[in-house]
Amino acid sequence: MLQKQQRLTTKEFDHYYQTGRRLHGQYVGIIYNPSDEFHGAVVVGKKVFSKAHDRNRMRRRLYGILYAQKVAKSAKGVYIVLVKPTAKNAPYQAVRDELTSLLTKLS
Repeated sequence: MLQKQQRLTTKEFDHYYQTGRRLHGQYVGIIYNPSDEFHGAVVVGKKVFSKAHDRNRMRRRLYGILYAQKVAKSAKGVYIVLVKPTAKNAPYQAVRDELTSLLTKLS
């Protein structure tokens, strides 16, 4: 999980969601904005997983990948990860690999 200072407020989320550069994959999409600091958000909707514990599990796992990216590569910028409904039936490893490949494209 990211620290509170590294997560986005609702106002920041709305601004960056509208103005960011978008990359799409089969299971996840990323909205990226350059910035001097690192901020991140992960969105898993009810269309992906109807049960809250499933959404939270996926969210925690993807926050872990974002955090590892920040630590390993000293990433800077604003990253919003959107999980697509196709991720519901996909194995976690496929989602993880796709997210890491999209993050490496950005850096």
